[in-house]
Amino acid sequence: MSAPDRQIEMIFGSLESAGFPRSLQNILLPEWVTPEVLSDATVSSEIAAILAKRLGLRASTLFAANPRVELLRRRDIKYKRAIPKKSKNLTAATSIAVSVAESVASACRVAFVPFVGSAANLRQEVLASFPGKWLGLRNLLMTCWSHGIPVVYLAELGQGVAKMDGMVVYTSDRPVIILSKTSPLWAWQLFILAHEIAHIALGHIIPGTILVDEEMSEDSYIFKDRDSDESAADRFASELLKGRENVTYTLADRANFMDLADTAYEFGKANQIDPGHIVLNFANQSGKWGMGIEAAKVLQGKNPPASEVITEAMWGGIDLEAIPTDTIEFLARVTGSDVVLR
Repeated sequence: MSAPDRQIEMIFGSLESAGFPRSLQNILLPEWVTPEVLSDATVSSEIAAILAKRLGLRASTLFAANPRVELLRRRDIKYKRAIPKKSKNLTAATSIAVSVAESVASACRVAFVPFVGSAANLRQEVLASFPGKWLGLRNLLMTCWSHGIPVVYLAELGQGVAKMDGMVVYTSDRPVIILSKTSPLWAWQLFILAHEIAHIALGHIIPGTILVDEEMSEDSYIFKDRDSDESAADRFASELLKGRENVTYTLADRANFMDLADTAYEFGKANQIDPGHIVLNFANQSGKWGMGIEAAKVLQGKNPPASEVITEAMWGGIDLEAIPTDTIEFLARVTGSDVVLR
């Protein structure tokens, strides 16, 4: 096997030292970058340019005799919902998310139309425009895309690369929502999506800024955050999903997860509330997360993982003619989906 060219190896090493692991770099490189290609000194500048573009770095400093990493973008980044003693290094994931957001925003088929009004108004719009048994992941996704607000699922980025659960990148012309919680459950992604929508609707983010929700799990869930913006976003999301801010769900003491799933389904259908959200909300209130997660799995049944639903909507919402083929390949890699060719 050919050894990498010395300059290319120095570029890789500089990026790794700056918090961009080799595993991530490999994901970002096109398929034509083989070990044989890496041994060719003449392609070092092209490889550096690709990595710089994907990571939002200044390319010229990577070309230098002694490569160094310098951010090209200067943005106001707000990191929210960090769990004490468990805070992650999200530099790499944030850089990728920004690149993804800008690529998708440039190809979005629909002009940006801001959300206007209350959570109740938005709930009414979703159910009227995209009718269903309840307000769920699919019709809320469709509403976002109809407003020209892309929603992208960021898949695994390689060993050692931590991800946030959700974020909003406000590009030059529109906000883009990034979902990246590692869970196949529609109910989890639904709540995070509603929460990020709330940040946009409530004006918590303006053009040129980024808001990152680090972790939204049983340790950091609805109504447990003391940050005023996060609490406001939780209240908005709760009213959007349930029609009311404060709703408490209870169940008989001897009930099991099947009973919970059945009860949530009937109640959800009667009140147009996603049953998966009901069971996670019950788990949050009762502390019975095992029961809640199992019930959510039952309710999801044989439906595909949430990431597939989100990514399918993404490919349908962008104009592939508006972006280069290498960008399409990049989006496929970081969303963990098949390459969609023209």
